[in-house]
Amino acid sequence: MEPMIMRSFREKGRGRSWKRRTASLVGGAALIMLGIGPSAVPNDARAQSASSSRLTLQSGSYAGKAQVSKDAFGKPCADVEAASKARMSNPNIFDHMISVENRCLKPLKLRFCYFGSDRCTDVDLPGLKRKDLVLGVYPGLKTFRYSWTEVR
Repeated sequence: MEPMIMRSFREKGRGRSWKRRTASLVGGAALIMLGIGPSAVPNDARAQSASSSRLTLQSGSYAGKAQVSKDAFGKPCADVEAASKARMSNPNIFDHMISVENRCLKPLKLRFCYFGSDRCTDVDLPGLKRKDLVLGVYPGLKTFRYSWTEVR
């Protein structure tokens, strides 16, 4: 059975062979990946879409000097990312979201807090899974700081 791309090029058959079409397709994909093809977006359009995004990525968290579980390569098991997202109904209200992925087989129990606060959220995270949580909702507070610890 021949691949779908070859079959569709043979069926269309507009004067060129499927080999030439495949080569031009691959060449076009390489040009698009480099950003010089016909679908390349101008820089000012990219800047405009980036500034109008409702999602604001946050900088790294503070894990402190607490012991954390590590994988076989010595990297922490918990991979943590955070972002604030504007609500659709009111763009001045922001959800402070945290996404955490467990890269190890053993389950983790983590505690996420606003930095310097006792307002915390506990998360039980099974091995090799990802969970998203909302740490809080605040009006007008686009950026936030957080800390996390592993509860043993």
